[in-house]
Amino acid sequence: MAATQEGEHRRDGDLDDWSPGTYDARLRDLDGLLSSLEGLGALPPDAEGDRLLLTDTLEAQRFKLAGLGVYSHNPMVWLSLATSGVHELIRRDDLAAAPRRAAAASRAAQVPRLLGQARATLDGISLPHRDVALQRIAGAVALFGQLLPRFAPRAAEAGEAAAAACKEFASWLEQRQGPSPGWRLGDQRFGQALRLGLGVPMTAEQVWDRGWAVLPELQANAEEAAAKLLGGSQRLEGGELVRAGLEVVAADRPSRESLVSDAAAVLPEIVAFLLQTALFPIADPEALRVEELPGFMQGVSAASLFPAPPREPDASHTYYLSPVPDSWDDERATSFLREYNRSALYSIGIHEAFPGHYVQLAHGLRHPRLLRRVLANGAFVEGWAVYVERQLVSAGFGDAALRLTSAKLAMRVVANALLDQGLHVHGWEDALALDLMVARVYQEPAEAAGKLVRGKVTAAQLSTYFVGEQEMLDLRRDAESQPGFSVERFHHDVLAHGSPSFPVLRHDLGL
Repeated sequence: MAATQEGEHRRDGDLDDWSPGTYDARLRDLDGLLSSLEGLGALPPDAEGDRLLLTDTLEAQRFKLAGLGVYSHNPMVWLSLATSGVHELIRRDDLAAAPRRAAAASRAAQVPRLLGQARATLDGISLPHRDVALQRIAGAVALFGQLLPRFAPRAAEAGEAAAAACKEFASWLEQRQGPSPGWRLGDQRFGQALRLGLGVPMTAEQVWDRGWAVLPELQANAEEAAAKLLGGSQRLEGGELVRAGLEVVAADRPSRESLVSDAAAVLPEIVAFLLQTALFPIADPEALRVEELPGFMQGVSAASLFPAPPREPDASHTYYLSPVPDSWDDERATSFLREYNRSALYSIGIHEAFPGHYVQLAHGLRHPRLLRRVLANGAFVEGWAVYVERQLVSAGFGDAALRLTSAKLAMRVVANALLDQGLHVHGWEDALALDLMVARVYQEPAEAAGKLVRGKVTAAQLSTYFVGEQEMLDLRRDAESQPGFSVERFHHDVLAHGSPSFPVLRHDLGL
């Protein structure tokens, strides 16, 4: 799977093998690689940064296997291997069709084996992970039973068997008895996950304290933005003022059917502003697709960006947006669409596409060293995307509704980090988490409910937005103190080094 995603196609017909003994073999391989890196001795400056990136990546992989035990407790991992392995081949229509059809058929034929290995390996399944996996089964069945045969008619039999294996896996998950392991990581494991996820020496306690410290300032910014949107005639204040402003913003929202097309429609306006201001480099708009998130990937994140493979930087990138599920009633669907209103679609388009993830990752894929193209630090990737959202609004892009939306999303970034730690370290129950998201930072109930699930099935990822933004702002302030600073050159220089952790980026930039 990893080989295909990186643009190495010699293994496209294979699906990952987790037969007995492979788990321990993977751990031994990781330990051997880490020992090799430690034994290299002194390296040139550029290579020292690469060694740090690779070491962090290997340690994170080892923690995922041994510390979190994801293959033992998380059925989502197994279902993702089965579905993504085939879908990645179907969606790559820039490659020759015949080899992709043969490889997709071969992988689909191995899905029953893989899910059999899942049943043999999973030992104590976290309930939130199980529930998301079950939610994705219908999308997996549609992938194998409908999409695959249309793409590769000769794969119909393999697709039917794979769909049946997914249904059998779902039935097995539903019928499993026995105690469920707790999904909360606790202080020690969360701290380790945070360190490996962020790549910076900011502790969990520092993230927690910094988040609570900045929230009142962001609340004041939201009140100011709401007052400007509503005009001087209103007599509201505080949270009532912000909610009144957000009611105006939420009234202009897409329909169930138009959400994805409306998200695509705002991108040309963002690109035009970027070309006019020259604040940021951009990337080819024609190389970016905007598509509905497949069913087997839904249930965790509403929007995401899938970049081109590191070995094939000229391939297309895909901006995925989750549709409103058909199973949702009108009340829940309306709540979701109020959150993802038209102003929010501009902010998400900036974050995911221009000049956020798509631009940043497209530039990173042009780095001359393969390792810098392959490895990515989550705090930098998300920090850049959050930073550029604020920069474009500050530079005059959008109207008063977007300014209020941006102020709300700034609070959501902080709430993400607090939720992350509140759930895994401080023992927050659902009611306390929802109170933060809905009452204090104005998220719609549908968005807050989805984020609650995401906080339970991930760890440390929700902190990357806030910590990454803070690191970007600190980096910008340090760069501004240098002679001859130019914001345009700063952005260009930041994008020239791949997707490194901030300590490596600071080294690369001489800061």
